[in-house]
Amino acid sequence: MYTSSTTEHQLIDGARKCLERLRITIQPLDDPTYTRESQALPGSTIGKHVRHIIEHFTLLIQAINSKQPVTVNYAARHRNKDIETHVESGMDAILDVSDPQLTICLELLESDYLSLHTPIRVIDTLPSGVESALMSTLGRELWFCTHHMIHHNAVIASLLYEAGHAPPPEFAYAPSTVKHNHDHSVEKQK
Repeated sequence: MYTSSTTEHQLIDGARKCLERLRITIQPLDDPTYTRESQALPGSTIGKHVRHIIEHFTLLIQAINSKQPVTVNYAARHRNKDIETHVESGMDAILDVSDPQLTICLELLESDYLSLHTPIRVIDTLPSGVESALMSTLGRELWFCTHHMIHHNAVIASLLYEAGHAPPPEFAYAPSTVKHNHDHSVEKQK
């Protein structure tokens, strides 16, 4: 059974590991590959997906660092073109989110200021185009940002293949899929 502290560390460590995998994956790319528009997904580029991932984490972390009650507005993204168009800027932004931003978040979770159960008001645009507020928790939103990143990494993996590059193994797989694949391969070896 997990303690709250263990879960806090697992959430932050999981986010950091996924961010680091993303950074390592984009590191060898040049800017033309990073900004190459997909044939299968018109308008989609690796850089746009990196920017989108970073903005979600940044908005959540900024909200956490604000006064309570915590409100995060995912619809209020700044769409930083530098992160979107330059690999180096994307890697720098990933490092900035990973540390110090997630370190500060963990410190707040370890203090009496916040917990994984801290209520968060989430604002986002619904499919109808209307912005709406929903209630969530800090733990749920930390996991959302990481899980959301994994799904965008899957698109990035497809864009890498389109550009003639192979993503690292397990780059775009959810932890439950990695665990299932591992458990299944262990069973086959028996």
